[in-house]
Amino acid sequence: MYVILVYDISTETPAGQSRLGSVFKTCKRYLFHTQKSVFEGELTDATLRRLQNELMRIIDNDKDGVVIFKSSTTKWVDRTTLGVASNLFDPLL
Repeated sequence: MYVILVYDISTETPAGQSRLGSVFKTCKRYLFHTQKSVFEGELTDATLRRLQNELMRIIDNDKDGVVIFKSSTTKWVDRTTLGVASNLFDPLL
């Protein structure tokens, strides 16, 4: 399945700053980094569950948020980029 993952990690404390780095590194192992807190790519159901479990061990449920958008195929994703498109790995349809 095609996945777009976005996160918002509270960095008001040193612990939050540490969580931010850990979330970034974890997401980078599974997905392509497309913008500051945005990752995307193809994952199997099992790999997505593994990523979610790892992130749940890192984030603070009271302060941080992760949103995962799933699609069965990239043909249902239409990307429009305004401004600088950093680290885009592949243009989509």
